[in-house]
Amino acid sequence: MFKPKADFLLRVNGESMKDIGIMDGDLLAVHKTQDVRDGQVVVARVDDDVTVKRLERKGSSVLLHAENEEFSPIQVDLTSQHLTIEGLAVGIIRNTDWL
Repeated sequence: MFKPKADFLLRVNGESMKDIGIMDGDLLAVHKTQDVRDGQVVVARVDDDVTVKRLERKGSSVLLHAENEEFSPIQVDLTSQHLTIEGLAVGIIRNTDWL
């Protein structure tokens, strides 16, 4: 169904990625990997918080960009914060409660 394969589904909470079609309540299909490139949409854990954002590496920091202009990027200082990439977004299953 998804390529690469989805290893788990994550329920989306919030509207930070709505401009690329990832909506509140959707199920995000995630391929479990830490092998990701700049510009890809990832599931990232910053300390104890989990977020879905577009990845950009900048030296000793990482920027996690929302796809909604109402949200500022999350800057992660790798010298003082813990960042784990949980996986790569590979698709969505739309919440159809509104139908």
